[in-house]
Amino acid sequence: MLEQYLTPEIVQAVIVFSVAFLVTLIMVPPSRWLAATIGAIDYPSNRRVNDHPVPRCGGIALYLGFLAGCLTLYLGVAHFGWRVTDLYIVKGIQYPSLLMGISIMFIVGLIDDIVQITPKQKLAGQLLAATIVALSGVSIDMVRSLVDGAYLELGWLNVPLTVAYLVVFVNIINLIDGLDGLAAGIVAIVSTAMLVLVTMRGSMTLALICVAIIAICLAFLCYNFYPASTFMGDSGALLLGLLIGTVSLAGIVRTQSLVINLVPLVIAGIPVLDTVSAFIRRTRQGQRFDQADKGHIHHRLLNAGFGQRKAVVILYACTAALAVVGLLISSVSGPVRWIVFGVLFAVVFIVIWRVGLFKPVLQHHFDNRGNVGPRVPKSREEKNGAHASPSAEAADLAPAEGGA
Repeated sequence: MLEQYLTPEIVQAVIVFSVAFLVTLIMVPPSRWLAATIGAIDYPSNRRVNDHPVPRCGGIALYLGFLAGCLTLYLGVAHFGWRVTDLYIVKGIQYPSLLMGISIMFIVGLIDDIVQITPKQKLAGQLLAATIVALSGVSIDMVRSLVDGAYLELGWLNVPLTVAYLVVFVNIINLIDGLDGLAAGIVAIVSTAMLVLVTMRGSMTLALICVAIIAICLAFLCYNFYPASTFMGDSGALLLGLLIGTVSLAGIVRTQSLVINLVPLVIAGIPVLDTVSAFIRRTRQGQRFDQADKGHIHHRLLNAGFGQRKAVVILYACTAALAVVGLLISSVSGPVRWIVFGVLFAVVFIVIWRVGLFKPVLQHHFDNRGNVGPRVPKSREEKNGAHASPSAEAADLAPAEGGA
């Protein structure tokens, strides 16, 4: 009876998973030792959650594990008679160029782990890697019209839009990497949803790639879940962001309807929402977008009294729920799909309000609730005294406003 479930596709997936998992698991201790040797350490600070020094560069193990999974897939097809059926896959991909782009993204993150390059240098490296991936044949290429469903070629916009899409995915994973095990777990859940979607579309190559991504994330969690003995660093976060961005682009976004194009963003909703809130928050506060702060959604959960484990599990559960919603959206059509979208937006709004994700953006509102007169920051109100009169506050504000 068991044999009927052991189809060639299942056997291939188990082999790819096992190789990628074991290589990653074996390579974490050496990568941790290397990080400690060269001084690639995350020390406690007012911007970090860890209370003791933790080696980074865990991305080395993730990168090698992913390469091992891909090599297993290649050897299986080339020498062991694996028949990987693809009813749909992007044609004309230059796989050496694709691997080069992925490797450059990993190297950019690894250099930052070791010597901490400037944000502009890091962004330049991300753009270079994403451009190489786009030129390798993994690109949006065309979209479907909302009016008549006809395919519209993007022309010269193809590469810039593809690069922007990939860089966004890279950075949403990088920004969410703030608690032990958070980024690896979220990427594993997102990749599982992607696995279901690409399997439904009949692309077994992308399905096996998803299996490899899930494997390296789960193996890394053996060392990275709280209390973590190593961090993936930017080398791991940038790598994982590019991988899921590439899979979503090649297997879901390309040649799909506009609504289906939104599914990957729904599935990755937690890091997407966190990135959007960070952009708005830092812009309103006059900070650079690349300037770190402690206003992310995981910081909000910690401030609400949840420990690291509980906060991470809550975000896992939210990601899993969004993954189910994303799969549902891709499976239904017509009014039902828009009802699902409406419910999703309502729930997201409630969560944002309850967690206070945008509270720093609206701090002037919370600080001055129930008061009259000019709005002032809470720090100034405390400095001048809780019973300072509105006229005194206005007088205090006048010189500053005139100088501006």
